[in-house]
Amino acid sequence: MAFWMIALGSMPVVAQNTLDYFIGQAHKNSPLIVSYRNQKAIDAEEMLRLKAAYTHSRLELTGDWLVVPILSKDDGTTRFKVDAQNASSYAGYDLGQTSSHLNAGLSWMKPLTGAKGLKAETDLLKISQALSDNRIKLTEHELTRLVTEQYLLCELDAENQHSFQAIDTLIANEMEMVTKLSNRGLASPTDVQLLKIERQSNDNRKQASQQSFLAHHAELNTLCGIQDTTTLVPAAIDLQAQSTSSSAFLQQYRLDSLQAHAQYRTYLNLYRPQLSAYADAGTQTGVFQDVYKRWGASAGLHLSWTLSDGKQLQNRKRQMKLQQNTTEVERQHTQLVRQTNLRSALEQIKLQDLLIQQADHQLADYVKLLADFQKEILAGRRSAVDYVNLLQSYRQQVSALNEMKINRKLLVNTYNYWNW
Repeated sequence: MAFWMIALGSMPVVAQNTLDYFIGQAHKNSPLIVSYRNQKAIDAEEMLRLKAAYTHSRLELTGDWLVVPILSKDDGTTRFKVDAQNASSYAGYDLGQTSSHLNAGLSWMKPLTGAKGLKAETDLLKISQALSDNRIKLTEHELTRLVTEQYLLCELDAENQHSFQAIDTLIANEMEMVTKLSNRGLASPTDVQLLKIERQSNDNRKQASQQSFLAHHAELNTLCGIQDTTTLVPAAIDLQAQSTSSSAFLQQYRLDSLQAHAQYRTYLNLYRPQLSAYADAGTQTGVFQDVYKRWGASAGLHLSWTLSDGKQLQNRKRQMKLQQNTTEVERQHTQLVRQTNLRSALEQIKLQDLLIQQADHQLADYVKLLADFQKEILAGRRSAVDYVNLLQSYRQQVSALNEMKINRKLLVNTYNYWNW
C-alpha cells in the first residue's frame, strides 16, 4: 500500500532499542536477582565457617580473677580486706565456699568426630546454592515474560500511531482533491469541512495512542530499572518447539525435597557421638603471692552422645516426610497448570491466525473500496459523507488488525513461557 510507504518514509531516523536490550537490562538491574546472588556468596562463606567449626582446632586466651572482700574482726580489730584468703572472725561470704582466685592461660580444643557433621552441613548449603541458582533462572524467566508483554503493548501503541499517520495522509490527499472540486463548483464546501473534522478526529486517536505509548514505555522502564527514551524495534516472537525434557519449573520442587532431607540429616548431628580433644596451660591459684609457683598444664578428651530425648528424632523425621509430601503435591499441581496453559495457548494461537487471515482479506477489500470511492467522488457519484463513513470503518479494521497481531505475539510469549 503506497500510503504506508509514504508514512514510513517520512519518519526521521532516531535511536532504537530492541526487546533483547530491555530483557538484558531487566536481568541486570533486578534487586531480587542480586539478592539471590548475594545469598550464594553468603552460603559459600558459611561453608568455610562450618569447616573451621567442625574440623579446625580452636585456641583461646582465657582469664578469670576473683576477689572476695570481707570485714575482718581478727585480733579485735575491724579491717576491710579486698583479697581475703583466710579469717576466723569476719563478715562476708563464707571463705570455705568462695575464695579469691586467679586463672589465666591458653585453652586449645579440636573436634575429632566432625567429618560427618561437616558433610551433612555442606550438602545442605550446596542445595541452598542450587536453589539460589534456580531462583535466579525462574526470576529471569518471569522477567522475560513480563518485559516482553510490556514491550508488545508499546509496540501496539506505536503501530496504531503509524496507522493513524498513514490514514492522515489519505485524508489530506482527499481534502486536496475535494477542495479543488469545490473551487470549480463540482463538490460541496461542506464536504471539505467534513473531511477537516474527520482529520481532527483521526489526529485525536493518534494523540491518544502516543499518550498510551508513553505510559506503557514508562512501565517498561520501571521493569528494567532504566530511563530509556528511544523508539522500539518491532519484536519477532517465534513459537518455540515443544520441550521434550523435564520442565525447568519442576526443578524447584526437586530441590525443595532434597533440602528437606538435607535438613533432617543435619539434625542427625545432634545424635552422633561428639569427641573432642582439649588442653590448657597457664596458672591457677588462690594465693596471689604464689602465682609464679602455680604454672602448669592439663589435657583430656570430651565425649557427648545423646541417648534419649523423648523421641524428638522421630518427630523430626515425620516433619520431613510431610514437607516432602507438600512439595510433591505442589509439583503435580504446577505440572497440571503448565500442561493446561500450553494446550490453551496453542489453541488460541491457531484461532488467532485464522482471525488475522480473515482481517487481512477484509482490509484488502477496504483498500479497494477506498480507491473506488475516490474515483466515484471525482465522477460526482459519491459525496464525502460516504467516503468518511467508509474511512471510519477502515480505521477500525486497521486498529483491530494491529491488536490481533500483537495479541498473537502475546499468546506466543505465553506459550514460550510455559514451554520451559
